[in-house]
Amino acid sequence: MSAVQIERHEGDRQALRLLFELAEDSRSELDSYIDAGELLIATADEEVVGHLQLIETEFPDRLEIKNMAVAERSRRLGVGRALINAALQLARERSCSTVDVATATADVDNLRFYQRCGFRMRSIERDAFTPANGYDRDASVDGIPLRDRAWLDMPVAPDHQMHVRVARHTTRLPELLRFYRDGLGLTEIGGFRDHDGYDGVFLALPGTRAHLEFTAGGDHGAPAPHAESLLVLYLGEREIVDAALARVGVEPVAPANPYWADNGVTIEDPDGFRVVLVPQPYS
Repeated sequence: MSAVQIERHEGDRQALRLLFELAEDSRSELDSYIDAGELLIATADEEVVGHLQLIETEFPDRLEIKNMAVAERSRRLGVGRALINAALQLARERSCSTVDVATATADVDNLRFYQRCGFRMRSIERDAFTPANGYDRDASVDGIPLRDRAWLDMPVAPDHQMHVRVARHTTRLPELLRFYRDGLGLTEIGGFRDHDGYDGVFLALPGTRAHLEFTAGGDHGAPAPHAESLLVLYLGEREIVDAALARVGVEPVAPANPYWADNGVTIEDPDGFRVVLVPQPYS
């Protein structure tokens, strides 16, 4: 799968109903809210592979993730996390303090996913899934009866926190763009051409307050790489690391520090600078 792009969806939502139904078992409930709020979609290879619906709540400083799903063939590749990060950024832009989400207590995979993204348990709503609301009386998830709903939330960091830009010069700007954007999946958020003889591109580091800047031009060359100069990316899961490795198409190299041999996969970008992909969340 190529790099995932997240964007707002303004078109007909009924065309995406099958995705909505992955996260909602009640037809009547889905009919009642499918057109509410804003919709973010994740696309790869010009195909929608996931979505996240964000709605307003009774509290003006809180938003709720009402419906979210990733197509089965695209799961465990970072699509869900990218959608969550985009939703949190949208909440920041609106100066919201908190994002809420609810899921069935029977859905252990969903509970695991949201907590790994940083959400925390807030409350349990008993008997939320009943025939009166359009749910099958005998419905279950992996053998667990579908009865109660868990509410989780996450505080949203304000947008006035410090931003960080890490800049580096290169003579291989197109190759670096393919490596970091198309290969590692960093989001291109801007750039410039022929600014006082320089070209540049900005790439966001998802889930952080930082981005990379690569520049080309001027009358000097690129800096020399060093085996201990590392960009370390904590990707959270082995499947996400493997997918990134497949996209960049380079072979791992032996790290100078043996710690990274046990805790990540080290590769080199087109300039020879080293990037470590870590399959665990940062802690």
